[in-house]
Amino acid sequence: MINLNKPIQLSQQRLESFLNRINQATVNPEILSTILEEFSITLEEFDQQQQESVTRNNASDSELQHYRELFECTSEAYFVTNLTGEIHTANPAASIMLNISPTYLIGKPLTVFVAESHRKAFRNQLQQVRTSSQSMGWDVQLQPRHREPFPAAIAVSPIRDNHRNLTGLRWLISDISQRQQAEALRQELAEQHELSELKSRFLSTVSHEFRTPLTTILSSSEMLERYSDRLSPERKAVHFQKISQSVDYMTQLLEDILIYSKADAEKLEFNPTVVNLSEFCQTLVEDLHLEAANQERIQFKCNDDNICGNFDPKLLRQILSNLLTNALKYSPNGEPVDFELNREENQAILLIRDRGIGIPANDQVHLFEPFHRAQNTGTINGTGLGLAIVKKAVDLHQGMISVQSEIDIGTTFTVNLPLLNNAKKF
Repeated sequence: MINLNKPIQLSQQRLESFLNRINQATVNPEILSTILEEFSITLEEFDQQQQESVTRNNASDSELQHYRELFECTSEAYFVTNLTGEIHTANPAASIMLNISPTYLIGKPLTVFVAESHRKAFRNQLQQVRTSSQSMGWDVQLQPRHREPFPAAIAVSPIRDNHRNLTGLRWLISDISQRQQAEALRQELAEQHELSELKSRFLSTVSHEFRTPLTTILSSSEMLERYSDRLSPERKAVHFQKISQSVDYMTQLLEDILIYSKADAEKLEFNPTVVNLSEFCQTLVEDLHLEAANQERIQFKCNDDNICGNFDPKLLRQILSNLLTNALKYSPNGEPVDFELNREENQAILLIRDRGIGIPANDQVHLFEPFHRAQNTGTINGTGLGLAIVKKAVDLHQGMISVQSEIDIGTTFTVNLPLLNNAKKF
């Protein structure tokens, strides 16, 4: 309601002033006429103020009725509680949501309608609201009376008095079951779409990668079968070598697919043992140099000959051999590859740097996805599984891998592997 005391008091003061002027004035018709005119104007102003006040009151009543209807008819549960969460006011939707009559709802702590497994977190959030005096929101599992629990979204705002003191809390609670179901369905559809794309890439990659070695095997075997009596021992050896290399390539391809499928299903075995990483890397480099195409191209450096830690030797070889092989494969004209091993506190830092074709920025974000190959690889053989396997193996070691690359300048992979305290030195 609008307070009318102030305009009434002002009018009374003006009236008293007019009466005093009348009492003090000499009986003069002109003076009395002037005073009466002023008094008439005052009455008109008061009447106008009164009408405006009535209009404002009607508007306020209408607005109050509007908010009352919103409070009563909204589908969202609305509560007013004290600072400890005891319910003072609740709308019908709150009663329906919690399956309890309004009579029994008032006076109950809101905490009793929270699922037991979420009560501790709920109390912590309530304490934060009281401490910060700020509006907050979070998700919680509610437990209606005699019904199954359901997920709900909570929005809480403080109530203050005229002195800005915190006196209570307003709560707006929404049932988000359908929203979560829709999100779960969307996630499932996205996973199915991703799986479909993965299968498509798998079939495309495998069919392409098997076609070349199979063609080589078929061609060489036909040459040996038809012209064996005409071929020199050297030419026969070349064809036998092609067949052997093609078989080795397909075997490696199948091995990569098997390893990745196990890792993706979280069935890849992780058997860590104490490994002298310095010696392990040196041996691996020597093995790679046995291949004629590599020819001492890997330049290995180590700042400590006794870097030891708990690693799975098989997975460690997968990490390093994939990264080094890629560096050699994508570096044209026999460019050297830098391989560095360093110890930094409780971590081993492995750095592999090439001077090759580089990785486009658009492809870097997909670098560790299975069967993804950079757009600039051209006709260079590869399945797109190597780096995906590397990432899985690094994760099993609780390590990290990062990459920096520029087109036609080169690529650097950095692998950080923790050195566990129980690893003993040799």
